[in-house]
Amino acid sequence: MTILVTGGAGYIGSHMVHTLLDAGESVVVLDNLSTGFDWAVPKGVPLVVGDTGDQALAASIIAEHRVDSIRRPPRYTEIPFRSRSTRTTRRCRCRLTAPPN
Repeated sequence: MTILVTGGAGYIGSHMVHTLLDAGESVVVLDNLSTGFDWAVPKGVPLVVGDTGDQALAASIIAEHRVDSIRRPPRYTEIPFRSRSTRTTRRCRCRLTAPPN
């Protein structure tokens, strides 16, 4: 089984790749490197530089690496915070983005 991780060269994506490798999975990464870095992909993991919207590229990766599953890192997360005024705990939905270069 091979897992295709889109955005696997970014901060969260590269951690996802490491976790999958630690679990014994075979991984291939597709990333356009707009906010990711090639050095963030672990050695031995194939990195294909391109866009997820390129259907021909995606199809060739799936066929070449016999991809069974496609994963992408989350773009949003919920962060709990405590309101000082109401003294209640709420959740803030925050967009996960890379810092500007």
